[in-house]
Amino acid sequence: MRFAVCDDNKIMLDFILGKVDEKLSKLGIDYEISGFEYGMDLIAQHEKTPFDVMFLDIKLTDIDGFEAAKLAKKIFEKTHIIFITTESDLVYDSFDYHPYYFIPKSKPEFLARKIGSVIEKLVDKLNEKQTIFFDLPHNEKKYVDSDKIIYIASKSNYVDVVCREETIHIRFKLDDMFIKLPAKSFARIHNRYILNMHYLGRIDSGRYKAVLYDGTELNISRAYKADLINKYTVFLRNFS
Repeated sequence: MRFAVCDDNKIMLDFILGKVDEKLSKLGIDYEISGFEYGMDLIAQHEKTPFDVMFLDIKLTDIDGFEAAKLAKKIFEKTHIIFITTESDLVYDSFDYHPYYFIPKSKPEFLARKIGSVIEKLVDKLNEKQTIFFDLPHNEKKYVDSDKIIYIASKSNYVDVVCREETIHIRFKLDDMFIKLPAKSFARIHNRYILNMHYLGRIDSGRYKAVLYDGTELNISRAYKADLINKYTVFLRNFS
C-alpha cells in the first residue's frame, strides 16, 4: 500500500509521517510512505504511481487540500483522502471531496491516537477490498475488485475467475492466485476451488458442499473442510 502525507509545515509534516510510519510498521503490512510540502509535488508523484491513501492539510502554500483531493481523485478515484487541519469549520465543506476521514489538528497526543485509529480501520478495510490485476495477452491488464469475485476454479494451467458480472479465463496457478486475495474473506475449499465467503450461504457438511446464495454448489475436500468451517465461523462473527 502506498501512503502520502502533505503539509506545508515541516514540523507537522515530520510528526504525521512519523506517526503514520509507526502505526503501519506495527500492523505488519508492506507499505511505502512519502512526504510532501507542496500539493503539486504530491500530485506529480501521484500521476506516476497513484497513492492508496493521502493525508492532506487543507491550507497548503501552492494549492489547497481540497483542490489536491480533486486532482488526486481524477487520477485515481479509489485513493482514500484523510484531511488533517486546524480549520475545523471546513469539515462540512470537505464532504464534497468524499474523504475517508477528517482529523482536526490538536494536542500531539490526541492527534497521534486519532491517526493510529484511523489507519487501523482503513487498512482493515483496504485489506478486505483490494483491486486485483491480471496479466492478459498482448501486455494488457485486467483489474477486478476482490469483493466482486465469487469464486475461482482451477482448470489445468488456467483458472476461471467467476465474478458477479463476468468470468475471466486466464493462465494462472490457483496457489499463486490465493496469495493475491484478502485473507479474511477468501477460503481454499478444494484443490480446485477458492471461495469468497461473502457469497457462501451455508456449508453442507454431510455432502461436502459449499452452497452459495444463488444455489451454486462447489465441492469441499476433506483436507479443507475443518479449516473452512473454522474460518467461516470467524468470518460470520466479524462480518455479519
